Amino acid sequence: MEDNKDIKYWERFFQSLQMTYYSLLAAPLFLFAIAFLRAENGNNKIVNLGLDEETYLVVSVSVVSVVIALILLLYIRQKYKLIARIEEIRPKMNAYRQATMTKYIVLCVLQLIVVIAYAATYHNGLMGLFTGLLLYASFFRPELQTAKRSLRMSEKTFRQIDYKTNILP
Repeated sequence: MEDNKDIKYWERFFQSLQMTYYSLLAAPLFLFAIAFLRAENGNNKIVNLGLDEETYLVVSVSVVSVVIALILLLYIRQKYKLIARIEEIRPKMNAYRQATMTKYIVLCVLQLIVVIAYAATYHNGLMGLFTGLLLYASFFRPELQTAKRSLRMSEKTFRQIDYKTNILP
């Protein structure tokens, strides 16, 4: 009976993480769709910028976003290495949730900044950058296998959280 409670716990744990992930992914995507449709319909940009200001904005947002995304990647990898050393499963997975949420929130903020810059410029480079950030975020969905790979879990440890295939004893 205790195993059944653990299975439900881990199922809710990952469902909660996934719902937050998809919400943080959907918000910038929705705003980007609005900005993209405005651009396609020939509507004015949200800000009137000169060519030099627009170029500066596009380059600045692009460089800062890429640098922050790379720093985030390295930071989260280091964090996962530290989390992997935790022995007990619940503290390990709670630390994993915190690190993962940090990653998703930072990516969401970056995407929102890119969307705002796109709405101000309608520059195709920002459209590509947004798509790149979206793909980057999609590679790291909060799934069982992603947690196993990120934390370098042994099969024995992984079986403790495997709510999909570990139903039967």
